[in-house]
Formats: sequence, structure tokens, C-alpha cells
Amino acid sequence: MSVDAILQLSDAEKQAEELMNKARKKIQLEEEESEKRIAQFKAEQLDQEESQKKALRRKNEEEWQHIKAPIVEDTKKQINQLQNISPEIRKKAQNLIINKVVNEHGN
Repeated sequence: MSVDAILQLSDAEKQAEELMNKARKKIQLEEEESEKRIAQFKAEQLDQEESQKKALRRKNEEEWQHIKAPIVEDTKKQINQLQNISPEIRKKAQNLIINKVVNEHGN
């Protein structure tokens, strides 16, 4: 082989090595960028998931309040009615209860 051919071969090997190094660096940069995009995607997914959870909690709370409101209102009305029973009716009810207990238990 001539000296010129050896030099050309040596230059070709150097160029190939440089190309390989550039390719390795490019691959490394692309992997790093890919990891960043994956991390960003995960963070976005977690944010969306948290937002959806909050929306579901809000919706459930609203539905619960919608269901609970009439029951609470009825209970308040019943309590108010019971608290407003006249003393005469209370006395009659107490006497009926006492008579029933005395009659059933024999005392």
C-alpha cells in the first residue's frame, strides 16, 4: 500500500470516529429530551387527574347536598311540630303512655 492510501485510510477512520461520536452525542441529547418530554407528560397527566378528582368530589358534594336538603328540611319541620305541641296534648300523651305501661306491667 502506498503512503497516500494509508493516510487516506487513516483520515477515513478519523472521520468515521468523529461521525460516531457526533451520532452518540445526538442520541444522548435526544434521549435526554425524550426523558424531559416524558416527565412533562407525566406531570400534565397527574395535574389532569387531580383536576378530574376535584371535579368529581365537587359533583358528588353537590349531589349529596341536593339529596340531603329535602331530608334536612323535613326533619326541621318535624322537630318544629313536635316542639310546638300544646301542653294539653303533651299531658294526654303522657297519661296514655303511663296507663299503657301500668296496664301492661300490672303496677
